[in-house]
Amino acid sequence: MYISKSPWLLLALISTCAAHGCKKICVLDNLECVTRGGFDVYKNVVKGVKGLLKPIDPLYINEIDGVIESVKYKLTNITMKGLKDCTVTKLKLNVTDSTFKQYLSCPKLMSHFHFKADENSNSPALRLKYYATITAYDYDILNLGKYSVFVKAHENRPHFFILNHQTKTHIKGKLVFELSDGCVMDSRIANETETYMNQHWKETEHSLHSYIVKKAMDILINNIDIYIRAYDMGEVLPLHKPLITKKWWLVH
Repeated sequence: MYISKSPWLLLALISTCAAHGCKKICVLDNLECVTRGGFDVYKNVVKGVKGLLKPIDPLYINEIDGVIESVKYKLTNITMKGLKDCTVTKLKLNVTDSTFKQYLSCPKLMSHFHFKADENSNSPALRLKYYATITAYDYDILNLGKYSVFVKAHENRPHFFILNHQTKTHIKGKLVFELSDGCVMDSRIANETETYMNQHWKETEHSLHSYIVKKAMDILINNIDIYIRAYDMGEVLPLHKPLITKKWWLVH
């Protein structure tokens, strides 16, 4: 296995790929072509690939630790739905510094979980424990990081892989917090908790929901990494004919 750390070597790998049976590859500064490839990769990863990746919608997360109002909490039994309806609106690959930016637009993300605070509190945000659902509408996600390329010796074809990533989130629509049916809690306290979490929805997003989204993106990006290591660059970013219809990818 050979790993490329130079942008010039990367370009050389791309130009010689076709000689070893690869499909024609997008020029990496062709935003339209790269975005279309990124869109297809995302959809394949979310729905799962037989023998390689399990579907991730719904996506299951064991636990997450966080902090609200200086009090630590733990989320468990987390289920997120809605990733299958998200769209890659733009994928940017920078050859010079080997960075990527993946822009996702999600019409609706729904997360169900069990919440438990490390200590009890009179704050409606910190009832000791409960089951709840958060639904976020019109939700944007930016995954960005570094990538590189390696060549499998036995096939002489270049493959992408991801070195690192981070996630930024932005909610453009509304966020709705609901306690689950059957939650063991006095009805007055339950109403107070729901009212508080919805009135302070920005804090609910920042200190609770975004933790779930970022953990989900860790899983997504890990699965994308597995996928792009398995398929060569020509399969991941095949050269497409230019779109004649409206350029749906120019959103951001």
